[in-house]
Amino acid sequence: MNGAAANDLSPRDPDRSGKPLSAAQNEQALSPRVDVAPQAKQGVEGASVPRLLQVVGFKNSGKTTLTEKLLRLAAARGLRASAIKHHGHGGAPDLPPAGTDASRFFEAGAASSLVSGGGIVLLQGRQAGEAGGELAALISLSAAYARPDLILIEGFKEERHDKIVLVRSEEDWPGLRGLANIRLVAAAGRELAARLPRGGAPVLAREEDEAVADWFANWLEGESDESL
Repeated sequence: MNGAAANDLSPRDPDRSGKPLSAAQNEQALSPRVDVAPQAKQGVEGASVPRLLQVVGFKNSGKTTLTEKLLRLAAARGLRASAIKHHGHGGAPDLPPAGTDASRFFEAGAASSLVSGGGIVLLQGRQAGEAGGELAALISLSAAYARPDLILIEGFKEERHDKIVLVRSEEDWPGLRGLANIRLVAAAGRELAARLPRGGAPVLAREEDEAVADWFANWLEGESDESL
């Protein structure tokens, strides 16, 4: 192999003909492709994007428990689901144990550190730029890599995606009722559910597992009540 050929690092075309790709072809080849199940599509017709559902509420309202239940329900329906969580306890989330290869890279200043093996990928990353647009970037990252049918989002309550709102008490409701695109209100107990004002979204008790599962199935099929 001559020196010029050895140093030619231009991407090659898919048929391995040896002809370098044009800039436009290279950009297309490197762009992530996101495929989802037909029942998970929304937005512009023909666009392959996951359904998005937020689970929001104040601290200790049961967001993580409900998100876990929804993930299991989605898996039982044969859907590929991802989850995104806003760390609402202040500061950075807990990192993997110090001394692991991933942590050593990250502690050495890597903007991101990714370890893959056995079908599992662990990613640590530093947020680039301002905090605004953080959720959109996380959705894009999850969609590009995991290619989910559904992304469940715990927190980020000011965002405008479809929402399940968890209510611990009547005192919670004034601070939550103004959120955009409320599709279900999940109250902490049947008594509280009966006392909350009825509006455009159904109100269920958080422990009504069958009723919540039925609502979720209808939402996945594209049926939803008007938001409050």
